[in-house]
Amino acid sequence: MGAIPDISGLSVRDLLRLEARILFELRSRDLVRTNNKPIGDIAEQVVFLARGGVLEPNSTKSHDITTEAGQRIQVKAMASRAAGDSARFSPFRSTDFHTAVFLVFNEDFEIVEAVEVEAKQIEDNIRLIPHTNGRQPSLRQMRTMGWDVTAEMQTAYARIE
Repeated sequence: MGAIPDISGLSVRDLLRLEARILFELRSRDLVRTNNKPIGDIAEQVVFLARGGVLEPNSTKSHDITTEAGQRIQVKAMASRAAGDSARFSPFRSTDFHTAVFLVFNEDFEIVEAVEVEAKQIEDNIRLIPHTNGRQPSLRQMRTMGWDVTAEMQTAYARIE
């Protein structure tokens, strides 16, 4: 068995890139079937750093962050995918929040897009899919509903290191 390299000195982005390569290799060996990644947790940290307040426990229904002003924010993230504009974010099973912040990371795990959308926009524009009991917006839909917060989220992301 080979020695495991020390990764403690790697940046967050380098750790994410390494994790992506490991998942790719495991998939190529038919050992894993999904692309589940820690990108969702990283995205929550980014929005939390940008907005402050409280990062809610994982079991909290409908939102991830509560700002000091009481605004409830749901966070959705997506790593770059071959599906392009039709790629879908994980579903919303409730819209009991004020806004959702969508983060899109490229293959180098840099934030390339961030959009904030009001819950009402999601309710009004994204159809409920019965078999998932949720609303699952595409990248294209996300781009048409909200306002750009990319610079704000990139600045917060830089603070993670």
